[in-house]
Amino acid sequence: MEVTKYDKTGKEAGKTELNPAIFDIEVNHEVASEYLLLQLANRRRANPTTLTRSQVRGGGRKPWRQKGTGRARAGTKNSPLWVGGGVAHGPDGKNHKKSMPRKVRRLALRSILTDRARKGKVAVIEDLNPETPKTKELVNVVKNIGAEKVLFVQPDRSENLELSVRNIPGVKALLFSNLNPHDLLKYTQVVFLESALSSIEEVVL
Repeated sequence: MEVTKYDKTGKEAGKTELNPAIFDIEVNHEVASEYLLLQLANRRRANPTTLTRSQVRGGGRKPWRQKGTGRARAGTKNSPLWVGGGVAHGPDGKNHKKSMPRKVRRLALRSILTDRARKGKVAVIEDLNPETPKTKELVNVVKNIGAEKVLFVQPDRSENLELSVRNIPGVKALLFSNLNPHDLLKYTQVVFLESALSSIEEVVL
């Protein structure tokens, strides 16, 4: 599997061969889809919890006699019609978190990377490590690459690189250890910094 290699300005500088164990495997769409759903589910906050009429404390005694008071019949103060009573059909505190074995998650990432590479959505660029935040320079790099949304995968966290791309719409710098299905599928071009190619083996193999 060969992909385009760019220099630091975003101009084509030849081809780079990728590790076939990561970028050229049999794609498992089911596992990739399940990992994406897991990530989205784990972003959700757990529902709040309310008490039903059977869970509210008290209410065992009939508030008043059945007839002769002129008021509506009442059997318990825990009724949802009463202030301080239970809640009918309220949220139940459900937690949406899911889990998946690490080997399966890594298979999902390799499947997504393989699929993106075969579609020409993966590239490599010489290491970008600006000495100071330079948004203008990164804008030119993205223009030269020619993609609407670009995800830069870095081997080590570079604060200057992250600050440089922060204000560019549709561009993100991601640490290799934080590879996830949502970002890999969201961006039209996944661009690995050259030294990140060996680093990602730690999280996908």
